[in-house]
Amino acid sequence: MDHPPPMPPPLPPPVPYATPAPYAHPLSPPRPDPGVGPAQAVFDTVAGPNVRLKDNLIQLACVIVGAIAGGAGGWWYGGGRRPEFAVFGVIIGLFVSLVLSGVVIGIVRFFTAVKRR
Repeated sequence: MDHPPPMPPPLPPPVPYATPAPYAHPLSPPRPDPGVGPAQAVFDTVAGPNVRLKDNLIQLACVIVGAIAGGAGGWWYGGGRRPEFAVFGVIIGLFVSLVLSGVVIGIVRFFTAVKRR
């Protein structure tokens, strides 16, 4: 008694065609900044990701300076003989500078807003 092999499951329906993203020529004008929309205003005031390159670069600079300052302070506090103090200093410097970078970004935004008026 030979049984026929089971039938495979039916194929899913085809995916509808989506238009591809338009090609941007290198000499074409830049696209508008995605960080100026109404959704970004909510992210800036409540919580959420920040897509502004300038703000992210300011925050990166603050974190790097804070890590270096924290490491140097930890190295000095340890007398140069206890490198674990420098590691703790870097960790504390990263945390403090991450918090303070928001203040720096707020100050930069304030002065750029005043300059626009």
